[in-house]
Amino acid sequence: MLPRFLAIAALFFSVSSCSENLDSSGVCAVLCTQIGGDVQNVTLDAIVIDTTVQSLSGLGTEPGLLLANRPDTLDTRVVVRFDSLPEKFLPAGDTSQAIAQVDSAYLRLQIDTLSIRGNAPVTIEAYDVDTTANDTSTAAVLALFRPDRFISSQTFTRAQLTDTLKYFIANDVVLSKIQNKLPLRIGLRATGTGSSQMRIISTEGGVPPIMLFRATPDTATKPLTVTLFSKTPVGQAILAANLSDYTVIAKAPPQASPTILAVGGLPPRRVYFRFNIPSSIIDSSTVVRATLLLNQLPMPQVVLAGRVVTDPQKAAQIIAGISADTLTLRPGDAGLVNVELARAVALWHIQQPDTLPRAIVLKPVIEGISPLELRFSSSEDAVAALRPKLRISYTKQVPLGLP
Repeated sequence: MLPRFLAIAALFFSVSSCSENLDSSGVCAVLCTQIGGDVQNVTLDAIVIDTTVQSLSGLGTEPGLLLANRPDTLDTRVVVRFDSLPEKFLPAGDTSQAIAQVDSAYLRLQIDTLSIRGNAPVTIEAYDVDTTANDTSTAAVLALFRPDRFISSQTFTRAQLTDTLKYFIANDVVLSKIQNKLPLRIGLRATGTGSSQMRIISTEGGVPPIMLFRATPDTATKPLTVTLFSKTPVGQAILAANLSDYTVIAKAPPQASPTILAVGGLPPRRVYFRFNIPSSIIDSSTVVRATLLLNQLPMPQVVLAGRVVTDPQKAAQIIAGISADTLTLRPGDAGLVNVELARAVALWHIQQPDTLPRAIVLKPVIEGISPLELRFSSSEDAVAALRPKLRISYTKQVPLGLP
């Protein structure tokens, strides 16, 4: 059972006033003009739409590659592509020669050691996953993790899982690919007697996997280094670059009910909220504070970021560069979660709804590298008190700043 989390707000934006009663007395004489008026607090059922949508950030765009084997809940595998292999090498003190042998071939993998789960030894198996099938077809790739495609395996104890991992692969397989001018595409799968999980740094993470091998046993000759490269899909350079390394989800935890709002998980999901705020508040008042009140349901830790949505039709896919709030959720907690929206409301105040919809998205700060998911009650919850609400503190429209 995966635990659940409370939100600790690490706000990018905060609003403070001189006092709850915004008069011009005392120390407020300089900052607050002759405005008067009390701060009004209202809690609104202002949510017009709240729904879970799947993130379409794209296969292979994650900063990490999740290699996991949790038999009851999670099975994810990693694919790395070396579609351009060297055919010649330069021996020490000699001229260029065709590669006729391969020695000591291995993958160098950078591991996020903080992501490692499980203390039992883990066996990593490698398979040849080169195929002419659809590059993004999960079923087609998973079908290639079979005995006749087996390349090699290597077992690591927990102590051997350091930040730089050498994973040796069969020399004859690499040589065959070179001599036949074929791409080398390797699928990695974790197995073992216990559960295991680790995150390999990807191309997007800055330290991608590479392959090294010797074309001669002579140690005076430097090993050859092969970097990731994908030739397909043809004519789609960006997508091909993304597919040079990516995670394949063979099994994921069950998804939440359609009536529950879910953020994170695998495949990654986002939550889209759209609000209907009275114009007397959004247009004709000064909003001191705006808070989205959510009821959190027991699930694992994840980090959330609320960002302003610029296109409701594409919901959670197009996100402006303004972060409304960031929350870190702690295991074991549930209940009320406050998402501060004052920064978003300030933008809504100066833009018309047809230009900037009154909407936000909840998304993981980093998507697609963790099975952890956060769940909230939706507007369809049978208990009205648990449904999302918007709490706003406002006063009559006043200039905030020096007179």
